[in-house]
Amino acid sequence: MKLKQLASSCEDGPCPTVWAVEGTGDILVQGFIVDDAEALVAMQLPSTETAVRIPADLLRKVARDHLN
Repeated sequence: MKLKQLASSCEDGPCPTVWAVEGTGDILVQGFIVDDAEALVAMQLPSTETAVRIPADLLRKVARDHLN
């Protein structure tokens, strides 16, 4: 899988980041692990999925710079 970094919430080191999967139009999101039990119950995630939290400013940056 070839990835292209679209936006990150920091300049150096690992941090919340939005990636494009080249050739597919899919997006990968790197963020903070959601470990709040109440939130996880409310989301009813299947065993094949997970949840991450990313800063709202990062989503705005991706929308502004990469979405039509």
